[in-house]
Amino acid sequence: MSLGLGSWRFFLAMLVVVSHLYADMIHGPAAYAVWGFFVLSGYLMTFVLSQRYGFEAAGLKRYAFNRFLRIYPSYALASLAGLALLWWLARQGVNPAGLNPQFQVPQGWRNWLAVLTMNPWLPAPGLPVPVAGALFVEVWAYALMPLFARSRSAAWLGLAVAFFANVQFGFSTDSFLPRYVGFATGLMPFAAGSLVCHYREAWQRGAMPRLSVLIWCLHALYWLRDPYWPWTYGLGLSVLLSAWVVLSLARRAMGTTDKWLGDVSYPLYLVHTTVGAVFLLRWGTDRPLDFAVVSVLASLLVSAVFVWWIDRPLQKLKLPA
Repeated sequence: MSLGLGSWRFFLAMLVVVSHLYADMIHGPAAYAVWGFFVLSGYLMTFVLSQRYGFEAAGLKRYAFNRFLRIYPSYALASLAGLALLWWLARQGVNPAGLNPQFQVPQGWRNWLAVLTMNPWLPAPGLPVPVAGALFVEVWAYALMPLFARSRSAAWLGLAVAFFANVQFGFSTDSFLPRYVGFATGLMPFAAGSLVCHYREAWQRGAMPRLSVLIWCLHALYWLRDPYWPWTYGLGLSVLLSAWVVLSLARRAMGTTDKWLGDVSYPLYLVHTTVGAVFLLRWGTDRPLDFAVVSVLASLLVSAVFVWWIDRPLQKLKLPA
């Protein structure tokens, strides 16, 4: 099997999953992976808008509906599962905040509104899908993608604005969290991915699938040498490296296995914390290796069920691009 964008998406998802379920996972790669998802989304949304949907009202409506169908039903089901598990764990006297401090019942109407609308600007101290904060940024970035996809200048402007939003926060360890979860700062990888799509022909000479992935992984391991790097300049550099990987893999044909791995990635991202929380009764919140292995395997199984029974039937309702 040759590495393609589906395999790359799965690899990024697994970095996030392992970082949340295994206490001794190295730091940094999970954050790079989330912004790597953003780069990939920027590329893919620019591609489908410019090549398939177009920019007329009818095409944009199909784009919006299909994005909703891809994202929201699975998210809603994962949220219901998370709420049910939170209720059950509370009856068992178990607090799943040890896996993720946001894994709580939403608190107050603004928090509930954020959960229902996937709004990144509302407070969300409690999330039934505790990794959904990054997803909220992605969903609302989709609204700007028609602008980035239609105009290189708009994409460059978006990149510049987002870059200086990051600069305004500074690159200290204390500023990492607002840079990482912010909407304006998070537009930088989306705009970078969009620009890769716009210039994919001109930049194709730089496509190096194996080398780009290797360099990306070596950068992820740099935390072993400098534990402050991911929280200062590492996240920004990861955007450039993720853009190089996407450019390098974009023209590779997506085989059956590659497509399957790509399809599994989204539900895997949604459910892994919820699935892992089930095993807190056995292992507690220390997240040892055996807990991580069992949780990851169970998460993969649940994700496959999501794809077979939920996602693929729903995708048959998509409007033609």
